[in-house]
Amino acid sequence: MTRDAQRPDAAGALGTILHAAQLLHDSGQSTSMTVQAVQRLSRGLGQPAVVIPGWASVTVYDPRAGGVNALIGQTRPIGVNMRRVATMMRAVDDAGRRPVQRDDIEHVIDTAERLAPSSIVAFVAACGLGAAALAVVFGANDIGVVGLIAAAAALGGALRRGLARLGADPLLQTFVAAVIAGAAGVVGGVIGLQSAAGLIAVCPAMVLVPGPQILIGAMDLLAARMTLAVARLSYALLVLATIAVGLMVGLWPGGQPLPLTSPPAAVPFAVDVLAAGVAAACYPVFFSMPYRLLGWPIAVGMAAHALHWWAIDSWHASLPVAALLACLLTGAVLTPMAYLRHMHFAAVGFASVVALVPGMYVFRTVTGVAELAAGAGAQTLLEVANNGSTALLTVVAMAVGLAVPTRVRDRILERGRRG
Repeated sequence: MTRDAQRPDAAGALGTILHAAQLLHDSGQSTSMTVQAVQRLSRGLGQPAVVIPGWASVTVYDPRAGGVNALIGQTRPIGVNMRRVATMMRAVDDAGRRPVQRDDIEHVIDTAERLAPSSIVAFVAACGLGAAALAVVFGANDIGVVGLIAAAAALGGALRRGLARLGADPLLQTFVAAVIAGAAGVVGGVIGLQSAAGLIAVCPAMVLVPGPQILIGAMDLLAARMTLAVARLSYALLVLATIAVGLMVGLWPGGQPLPLTSPPAAVPFAVDVLAAGVAAACYPVFFSMPYRLLGWPIAVGMAAHALHWWAIDSWHASLPVAALLACLLTGAVLTPMAYLRHMHFAAVGFASVVALVPGMYVFRTVTGVAELAAGAGAQTLLEVANNGSTALLTVVAMAVGLAVPTRVRDRILERGRRG
């Protein structure tokens, strides 16, 4: 997060509110919760304020002055740090109940800014274990395949953290990790795992998918914050394209393309649910979630995946319909808990349903488009259309399922304030 080196005392409480909004926005808090946080903080500080979050900046102004004294702070909301969000939201809730001092809020902001992300050991371990769990969900039953996937994801995680310390752009970090994932697919083919090469390449790349950006962007879209929604979703698409290109680059030396089709894998119910729980336990580490809250995404993720499995196996539902049902359950449970326990809803919600993300379909679509550009035939076009439509409908279903309960919560809170 970028902030001025010196805080203008003349701005007073309005400047403090701006700094708090910058912190929440840059740490990945949803737009609606950031707006509500500013409202509660303004009551505690006795300074009316309105916030306008954007992609590159946050604007705060006093509505009594008609925006004449507006303050603008630079932002770049591409990451998630749930520890910072939770620390700031506790102070915001306190401000909503009683008057608070500006110095106390500034101290909380400084404290939150110093909170580091998850340790590199925890991050690397979560990358490896999370990718391995997703491999099991997607049908891997060979210990060699699962081990190679875990090793590739862990190596990619270590390189990402190393590049981050050198100041590398997040997109470069993502690209390098995706190249490693593609190279792992080549290695799998060399050592006799050709049939699983696509799975070996894709599963380490799944831990790179920008889920919170997609979900927060969908929530902004439902709230008619069109400019910010388009910016978030465009960035998410850019990250997905970077992952796909990295996979193709990694696979290229071995002449191993990402297969556009594969037979469906039957995974036993208990194995599927347990693996989904392991994946749900790993993803909060990526978002620096306080460990005391780890049980929520695990429990809800296992329940959601059980419903997803049941919908497909017993009700013969399509992937998008099953994903919608699972995400509605997740949203209904986590929305009130996120509000009460200061959890980052988009991050914990994505962690709970990460095993449902149609990453394989997304990457196949991009690969197929590249083949079409090289002159592939009608069969490739049909496969691209099938993969693309499945991926799009599933992502939309997931976003709607998670976002609708938050919209209901926002309406209830808004009516409560008016009453």
